Amino acid sequence: MQYFHQARYGNAGGAHTAKPLYVMKHDNRVYTTAYHPQGEGSKAIFALHGNKLYATAHHPDGESPHALYEIRGDKVHTTEHHPDHNPTSHIFELKKQL
Repeated sequence: MQYFHQARYGNAGGAHTAKPLYVMKHDNRVYTTAYHPQGEGSKAIFALHGNKLYATAHHPDGESPHALYEIRGDKVHTTEHHPDHNPTSHIFELKKQL
C-alpha cells in the first residue's frame, strides 16, 4: 500500500507531517483514510491506469474520463484537468508506511 501525504502544510514548501488523506491499495485503487475530512471510505474514489489517477463513479464529483492526477516517482501532481492544477509543484508525496 502507498499513502498519500499532503506535500505542504502551513507554509509554502513546508513538509506535512500529519496522517495521510488517501491510501492506494494493491488493487491500484485509491480510498480515503480515517484521517480524511470525509472519513474512511470503503469504495475507491480514484483508479490508477498507467501512472495516472482517474476519478471513479464513487468520487464526489463523479467519474471522469480525464486523469486528475499523475504520479511521477514518489510525487503526485495535478493534471491540466484538475481544478487546482499547478504545473510546477506536486500536491502529495507517496510513502509506503504511515
